[in-house]
Amino acid sequence: MTVSPPTPLVTPPPPSGFARLWRILLPVGLGVIAVALLVGVFDSSSRPAWIFVIGAAITAVGAVSLILFLVAKSRQGIAVIETEIEEHFGGDERP
Repeated sequence: MTVSPPTPLVTPPPPSGFARLWRILLPVGLGVIAVALLVGVFDSSSRPAWIFVIGAAITAVGAVSLILFLVAKSRQGIAVIETEIEEHFGGDERP
């Protein structure tokens, strides 16, 4: 009976540059929204609304970046768990 060696699992690559932008974009976007709210207290023109829209757009892009980052990290975690299961239970043993 010949047993073939188990195939090594390929770990997914680390998160991309865009997936790491959330660390910058979320605080900046929330800061711009806060500035819009403060400006809105003193200004009755449409300027605070546009500042708020820009801040909301930056925050939305940051949220998408965070979601991509979390998906990439979860894939890495699943790959580690799969590797541990393969090592613990052996490989795919077919006659």
